[in-house]
Amino acid sequence: MTDPLSLVALGAAVGGAAGKFVEKAWDSGEKWIATYFANHHGKSQEKAKNNTLSFLSDLSLRVEYLEKNKTISPEQIASSQEHPDFSVVLQKAMISASQTESKEKHKLLSRLVAERMKAMPESLLALASKMACDAISYTTSNQLKILGLTVNILYVNPNQGLSESQYFSYLEARLNPFINVIPSNLDYQHLEALSCLKFEPIISRDLQKVLTEKNQGKF
Repeated sequence: MTDPLSLVALGAAVGGAAGKFVEKAWDSGEKWIATYFANHHGKSQEKAKNNTLSFLSDLSLRVEYLEKNKTISPEQIASSQEHPDFSVVLQKAMISASQTESKEKHKLLSRLVAERMKAMPESLLALASKMACDAISYTTSNQLKILGLTVNILYVNPNQGLSESQYFSYLEARLNPFINVIPSNLDYQHLEALSCLKFEPIISRDLQKVLTEKNQGKF
């Protein structure tokens, strides 16, 4: 279990702008969580804090990766929390993470914050990030997998020039993580209420036709 001292140690181990980022994030996050759970049971507050620290541990490694790969500069990382819109995304992500022990959700939320850090202010990604934080908080693990499956079918394309056998290997690798997904009408309706997908267009589309169109009819 991560505690504040080990998080500070992690920040020191990560080092650079990423290390300072996570220490500063926890300094703000501890206050946000304390305020949000001010009138809750003591054990609830403690669990919320530990959940938030778990999220921040994952986020620190993602920010470190961005820094080491020069995706964003140390200056951008250092100043990111000075921007009100990014600060709100970080706050939303922390509060969402604090309410669940799901490592899957912690990783999704930390990835969302890291992607938001790369985005330009007022861009579509920047504006959608706050909605995405809320959506992750209000969806089940099964519903997140439904969304992942939908994205893979409709929007993720293989590299050009694959042979038929390579394509089917690619398809198996992409879809295998979702083999145990069990969607229901209630799941679809819930996701539509969260503006995550449209119910009728997806169930009315033919899977074979979608995949054929994506591969220019080759397979």
